Amino acid sequence: MLRLMKTSTLLLSLLLLQFSGHAQGKSLLWKVTGKDLNAPSYLFGTMHLVCKNELSFSPAVTNALQSAKTMCMEIDLMNENKEKMQSLIYNQDDGYSLRQLFDSGQYRMVDRFFQDTMHFGLATLDKAKPFMLTTLLMMKQVPCPSKEIAAPDRELATMATNRKIPIATLETLESQMALFDSIPDKAEAAMIVRMVKDIQRNDKETRMMMDTWKQQDLDKLYKMVIQAPDLKNYQDLMLFRRNAAWVPQLKQLMAQGPVFVAVGAAHLAGDKGLIALLRKEGYKVEAVSSKNP
Repeated sequence: MLRLMKTSTLLLSLLLLQFSGHAQGKSLLWKVTGKDLNAPSYLFGTMHLVCKNELSFSPAVTNALQSAKTMCMEIDLMNENKEKMQSLIYNQDDGYSLRQLFDSGQYRMVDRFFQDTMHFGLATLDKAKPFMLTTLLMMKQVPCPSKEIAAPDRELATMATNRKIPIATLETLESQMALFDSIPDKAEAAMIVRMVKDIQRNDKETRMMMDTWKQQDLDKLYKMVIQAPDLKNYQDLMLFRRNAAWVPQLKQLMAQGPVFVAVGAAHLAGDKGLIALLRKEGYKVEAVSSKNP
């Protein structure tokens, strides 16, 4: 359960791979220059969970990180506050029950799936928010055992820490979790039912998404995920507003020295993505060629 609590905060971008507008091409690494910057900063689009044996960073990425004065991430992945995490992923209302979010048939189906695949039932998670179930299901879709799952964001943060590069964050853990709290519990429960019903298709799509990320093909990734229905009504809340809120923070950080920015790849693309928004601010943002993420 502790590993789950640590991993829960890493899954937001898997759920938010909802591009809009125009895709950006075959690159995950983007150089930001101009507007009186003394040195280039970099944007890197991550996918927050992959299999360890498939995770590697190109020299272009590691060089960009090493040249940075600061690394910037969505949230602090290096600070493991267990009590805070528990308070955020479990509903504190005495009258709350996860069971009440499903009708009896749906609950039996989801409970049976958890017992068959994860070897515990939903009763043990009755005070958990629906986000917990979504997290478990998405971890299950990563095509390797849980102990072999890696988080590129955390790996990059570890590299930065080892090089004594300070880490800045764009949001707090509380603000990210509040995004899911803003989605009605019943709507999240309906997403969970659809995930369980279509688990084989979802597994295949997750594998394809990971492969596409490795290929750095944002155009293809855009075409794959733009049709995903579950978060369609929440793109503005969970993606576009956050992008707009991040730009002033990034401008301030970049003015102080070169920054390596690692955020979910969804935040880079589209006419409301970071690439487009920074260009509108007068920066030059261009793709950096590299063979592997």
